[in-house]
Amino acid sequence: MRWTILAAAAALALGSTAAQAQSAQTLSHFTRADFERALTEAGATITSTAGSERIDFTFEGGVTADALLLACEDEKTKTRCLGSSMLATFEADTGTTPEQVMEAVNKYNYNENFGRAYVDPDGVIAVRMYIIADGGITRENYSSQIGLWFASVVDFFGYLYPEQGE
Repeated sequence: MRWTILAAAAALALGSTAAQAQSAQTLSHFTRADFERALTEAGATITSTAGSERIDFTFEGGVTADALLLACEDEKTKTRCLGSSMLATFEADTGTTPEQVMEAVNKYNYNENFGRAYVDPDGVIAVRMYIIADGGITRENYSSQIGLWFASVVDFFGYLYPEQGE
């Protein structure tokens, strides 16, 4: 009986260790499958087809965004990529002045830690995040950072459209 209990405990410990190792798996580079998995684990729904370069997705509240693998060993095949970038774009409400947009962008950048807001040269309002695999990143950390960016983008609505939060 004692040997049965010890064998069961050992099997449980080994199984637990294997599960922990898999959940803590460190990525040294990103693949499209890794990126889509992390997006999905963070709560996104992938809306693009597998053949497109961009990964289109939606998340909390129907927010749409896109993602790209960057800094790849082979840019054409998107293999052994060290960077992943996510971008959500916005339009200001009618009557919002450029000064009000810049105030919203500046407040967001001052208060939020996950993402960077800006107005691009074409006047598009955007919130971007770039995650790197340099030195390794766990799958859990990857999806966690993406989830934090999702929450930060949702917060951006309050900066850009303050009247909708009232």
